[in-house]
This record gives sequence, structure tokens and C-alpha cells, in this order.
Amino acid sequence: MILRDWRGDIIAMGASNYSTASAVMAESRSLRDGLQAALRIGVSQLQVEGDNMVVIGAFNNKIQVPWQIKNIIQDIHLLVQQIRQVWVSHIYREANMAKDWLSRFGHSFTGSWSATKCDNPILRQIVKDDRIGRTLVRRGV
Repeated sequence: MILRDWRGDIIAMGASNYSTASAVMAESRSLRDGLQAALRIGVSQLQVEGDNMVVIGAFNNKIQVPWQIKNIIQDIHLLVQQIRQVWVSHIYREANMAKDWLSRFGHSFTGSWSATKCDNPILRQIVKDDRIGRTLVRRGV
């Protein structure tokens, strides 16, 4: 989860290792965690970009919510009601390199991690690249 201000600068970030959770479960939990973090710091307007079409579709009531994430999506809807304006849209993972990097980072430890300052030089460069619209190029091995 990465929270940025209107300039694209990080104001909070976090990662969790959800261990054996499926991708859809991990993405929905991450969205819920991000909304909770946004509420804790008093965000009143929020643009959410997620790369899991099932989670975004379930949130936007465009698909039938999978039973595995039904309770989490209900939690998300309750959290969103506490924020003045929320926009939720799908974005390809390659277009959000910082989130992709942070999600891989989350798999490197157990538990959760959060920060309000970006000390990692690699992530700092990725955030700069994200801000100017540079995308991640994935190559086959």
C-alpha cells in the first residue's frame, strides 16, 4: 500500500506478508489496510488504483463478489463511507512500479511493515519514475 499526495510524493506506505493467501485475498486485504491507513492520517479525498481486476470489479459491484473476499469487500465499503471522495480504478501492474516493488518487498519478511518516509534509494527512484509515467518493462526469462 502506498499513499501519495497530489504531487505523487509518498506520505505513507506499508507492506504485509499474507503468507499463503491467494492473490485475490492478498490484494483485497491490502486495499482494506490501505483504506484504514488513509483514515488514520485523515485523508478526505482518495484515488485508489489496483491491479487486481477481481478486487476492483468486486468493489465497484461490476462482478459477483467471490465468497473468499466477501467479508473484506464489505469492510472496504464501510471504510469508504468514512472518506469524503473516493475514486477506484484498475491500473496495470506495469504502470505502478512502486506498488509492484513494495508488494515483492512484503514477501521478504513475516508480519507487517509501514513507514512515512522513503529511505530506500531504489524505491525512491521508482517513485520518481512513477511520477513521470515511466512504466515497468517485463521481459521473459
